Amino acid sequence: MAKKRKEIQDVANQISRRMLFVGGLQISFGLILVGRLYQLQILHSDAYLKLSDQNQFDHRLVIAPRGRIFDSKNRLLAGNAEVFELVVIPARVKNLEKLLANIDRIIGLSDEAASEIIDTASKQPNFLEISIKSDLTQRELSKLAIRSAILEGVLFQKNFNRIYPQGKLLSHVTGYVSGVTAQEVEKNQTLRRLVGLKTGKSGLEKTLENSLRGNFGKERIEVNSKGKPVRFISDNLPQRGEDHQLTIDIDVQSYAVNRLKQGNSEVVELATSAVQEAITRNDELQAHINIGETMILKDAKSRYVPPESGAVVLMEIKTGAVIAMASLPSYDPNLFVGRLSNRTWQNINQHPRVPLMNRVVSGLYSPGSTFKMVVYAAALEAGIVSADTTYFCKGFFEFGDRNFYCWQEKGHGRVDGRQAIAQSCDVYFYQIALKTGIDRIQNMANRMGLGVITDVGIPEEKLGIIPNRAWKQTNRGSIWTPGETVIAGIGQGFVLTTPIQLAVMAARIANGKKAITPKLHSKEVENTDDFAPLEINEYVLREIQRSMRSVISDSRGTARNYDIDGYKMAGKTGTVQVKKITKAEREAGVIDNIDRRWKDRDHALFVAYAPYDKPKYAISIIVEHGGSGSSMAAPIARDILKFALERQST
Repeated sequence: MAKKRKEIQDVANQISRRMLFVGGLQISFGLILVGRLYQLQILHSDAYLKLSDQNQFDHRLVIAPRGRIFDSKNRLLAGNAEVFELVVIPARVKNLEKLLANIDRIIGLSDEAASEIIDTASKQPNFLEISIKSDLTQRELSKLAIRSAILEGVLFQKNFNRIYPQGKLLSHVTGYVSGVTAQEVEKNQTLRRLVGLKTGKSGLEKTLENSLRGNFGKERIEVNSKGKPVRFISDNLPQRGEDHQLTIDIDVQSYAVNRLKQGNSEVVELATSAVQEAITRNDELQAHINIGETMILKDAKSRYVPPESGAVVLMEIKTGAVIAMASLPSYDPNLFVGRLSNRTWQNINQHPRVPLMNRVVSGLYSPGSTFKMVVYAAALEAGIVSADTTYFCKGFFEFGDRNFYCWQEKGHGRVDGRQAIAQSCDVYFYQIALKTGIDRIQNMANRMGLGVITDVGIPEEKLGIIPNRAWKQTNRGSIWTPGETVIAGIGQGFVLTTPIQLAVMAARIANGKKAITPKLHSKEVENTDDFAPLEINEYVLREIQRSMRSVISDSRGTARNYDIDGYKMAGKTGTVQVKKITKAEREAGVIDNIDRRWKDRDHALFVAYAPYDKPKYAISIIVEHGGSGSSMAAPIARDILKFALERQST
């Protein structure tokens, strides 16, 4: 019995030890589990929450509405239109080509656009969004929404398209926006995450990019297991870009553009059979139609021709406010907002008259006789001549072994400085330039604003060339010669200026006290005390002003037929040869401009200000290959000045 009780006790002890062991194991595992749960849920909760968020949410940046641009009377020049955009995330698409084919069947997608999307996907990380179409119509949106089940990896989002209500009228001032380039992404990697972002590529859109762009917002997109958006959660709202008001008056701008286009020709109806037939037979006319031009002209010989090309700048002489700034031909900036077709790009980029170039700040032209005020002022200041000094013009000036000809073949006879300006006598200026010297002429030109960057705010502004001895040695590796001074005396040879510099010259002469610079922003013209003193002798300026008035008022003045009734105008004509006239051609008789090929005709220039007694506006006009500054550029300037003056008085 005792033995049996002992066996039972041993079994009970063994069971107790085993239970204790098992219990210990359970407690140990329980403690380990609790510890692990504590580690996961308490110590590392933030890290795992982030991992959970990454599985549940997509994070994206949100584009801010771009700042708007207005004219001086708060009329919209560049704004935004809210649009729906279709985008794709390649990482969530099994077959991108098949997806694009499905989209093509639903709303239509060109082969060019599809190829561009596939090419973009191959060059960037597959988690980045790609825009498929940025301006979906309500009908397209509905069609896509109904078939969303077969459109894996796509989503719809609101975006903003840039709009330019004035179209071509102000394209070179506002510039245009288009998609982000690879070069921009290299400088700022954040830009690659902003699908549909457009950045400024020219004009004020480029200059003011940082201000206009605004601040991006941040957003989370909650997605389901198939990657379809469920809801959008905004973390930071985007902040609109800054608005800008310009000094431009769109009414004056519109008048200036159309007046410059027309020149001296007759505007014809585009829809007539004769005009349509001429367009089909004339490549130059067709090229203008291809960039959206709607004006065709009939010239003095009844030939159908394109509108004139050139530039006009109108500015206030006290504030520097630019009222009109036009470069022709122009282009429609709205074309660049969306996906630009190759054909449209070729029509613009390969146009023979280069519509993308802003002639106002980037066009370099010999100023011709408009430069004579500079030479006369330099000679007066240096005491080389006085207002009474005369020279005899017999039609040419003999210097060395060469004759330098005057435009007046028989000569002007004996003229003083004021008469020489009025009649634009070349021989007078050949001689006073030679005596004054190129260094003095260059110094005066700079003070008048030539050969100096204006910083008006338009990118790619050119400096031009106002040469002197040092310039020739540095840039040509040779010494300056007296014959080059003679040629520079009539604004040709090495001398090159931009239309906006010529407007500045006219404004400074008219102002007489301040070194006026052009301003495009309304805020910049609030304080006119910022301009530096002009530092040109009052007597010199008064003589230049009187001489410019004689161009209009003198019976032999080159612009005597183009005064402004009730206001009076002072100005200076310029006619610049673009093709050298040989001795044989001169002896045989120079062919009239209208009978030459367009590109062989002279440039027509005119600078002016008005009213003469109390100056308000200064203007510069260049009509490329327009012929005579007297007959072509002067009447255009007269009409634009008259329009602006009458507008301010109403």
